Amino acid sequence: MDEFGKLALRERQALRIARRQRFWLHFVVWVALSVFLVIIWAVTTHGFPWFLFPICGWAVIVVAHAAYAYLLKDPEEILMEREKQIEEEKQA
Repeated sequence: MDEFGKLALRERQALRIARRQRFWLHFVVWVALSVFLVIIWAVTTHGFPWFLFPICGWAVIVVAHAAYAYLLKDPEEILMEREKQIEEEKQA
C-alpha cells in the first residue's frame, strides 16, 4: 500500500473512532438525564411513571446512533471493499 493509501486508511479509522466516541458521549448524557428524570418523579409524585415516555423515546434514538457508530459503514468504505474484491477476482 502506498503512502496515500495509508493516509486514507488512517483517516477512515479516525472517523470511525470519532463516530464511536460521539455515540458514547450521547449514551452517557442519555443515562444521566434518565436518572435525573427518575429522581424528579420519585421526589415529586410517585404517581404515573411519566418519565418512561421521554426515556424510551430517546432510547430509540440512542439505539439508532449505536447502529450508526458500530454497524453501518461509510459509503466510501463500501466502495473501497468492492474495488478490492474486484481486484482480487481479477488476480485469481
